[in-house]
Amino acid sequence: MNTSEDKFLSVYGRVLGNDNTLFWSLQAVGWTGISLLTYLSLSVPYDQYEIAYLAHNISQSAVGLLISIPLRPVFRAIWNWKLPPRLAVVMIATVICALLWASIRLTLFMLMTGERGLWPDFGGWLFPSMFVFFTWAALYHGIKYYQLLQREREAFLRVESLQRQEALKLAQAESDVRSAQLALLRYQLNPHFLFNTLNSVNALVAKGDANGATTMISKLSEFFRHSLRAEPEREVTLAEEIATTELYLDIERTRFADRLTVDIQITDSAKSRLVPPMILQPLVENSLKHAIGVSEGGGHVRIVASEADSGALQLRVEDSGPEECDHQPYQRPLGASVGLENTRARLQAFYGDGGRLTIEQADIGGYSVLVEVPPAGAESTV
Repeated sequence: MNTSEDKFLSVYGRVLGNDNTLFWSLQAVGWTGISLLTYLSLSVPYDQYEIAYLAHNISQSAVGLLISIPLRPVFRAIWNWKLPPRLAVVMIATVICALLWASIRLTLFMLMTGERGLWPDFGGWLFPSMFVFFTWAALYHGIKYYQLLQREREAFLRVESLQRQEALKLAQAESDVRSAQLALLRYQLNPHFLFNTLNSVNALVAKGDANGATTMISKLSEFFRHSLRAEPEREVTLAEEIATTELYLDIERTRFADRLTVDIQITDSAKSRLVPPMILQPLVENSLKHAIGVSEGGGHVRIVASEADSGALQLRVEDSGPEECDHQPYQRPLGASVGLENTRARLQAFYGDGGRLTIEQADIGGYSVLVEVPPAGAESTV
């Protein structure tokens, strides 16, 4: 847009945005137009080119402008009245102004041109005067109503815009809260896991297994580098999650050696499914702590992932349980694990009621923790 257009729009905006400027601009344009129209429709056809006729043409518009000025405060004063009395006042005021203007411009015409005996033709002067002032009144009310409608529309748009902004702010705030919650839950895992791992390192050192302790520390460092790259609120593929879990199992194999066997069964279709990061590690850690770690002979952990008929992704972490005593079945206290409660909370934060965690008896002797992730494409709360 060039400079001249900018200036025009600036002036145009100031005129329309200011009632006084708009009123006086329309007054000047309107009465000047009446003067020009009178000249072209009366003076030119009747060859009235003398200065007197031209002066009367200009003076009658000036008088009309002055007479119309009081109409504005009158119309403003009655604007909120009921329609019948308001319409009556508009009619009376308009007729009075038309009569006054017709009388004055006829008198001026006779004084300026020297013509006499024109009062019998007063009706011919009154009719155009009535038309002009009724048009003036109609334009005033039309413009006023248009301005009111525009202002109401602008007010409505402002309110609507504010509501949208508030809705966006609320949505952003809710998103920030969920992200903060997920980050908190996610980062709670690291100190918990680190504490358990350092205890294992301490146990290796106490046994004099320096090589094992060094290996575990090295693998622990690699695991943290890998896991901390994942954003807490962003899902990862199951294949990536399995890779992270295997890094963790490498650490635990250093501690358990041949006492731990792991079986991972993942269907090809499940590998590309998205899951929350670090969703498996606390479940595996739970099995190692409550089942394998308390058994002298170690045990077995099985990780199974497949897609259900409903489209949900099912992740199972099963363990063989600790060694049974006096042939009594293994009973693990449920709901007490930090890892399980953290995982349940993260599923709720990611998927609402769409994700769930349940604990069942495993067919290999211990417990099976089942995590269900909603079908691909289902709405996530993140």
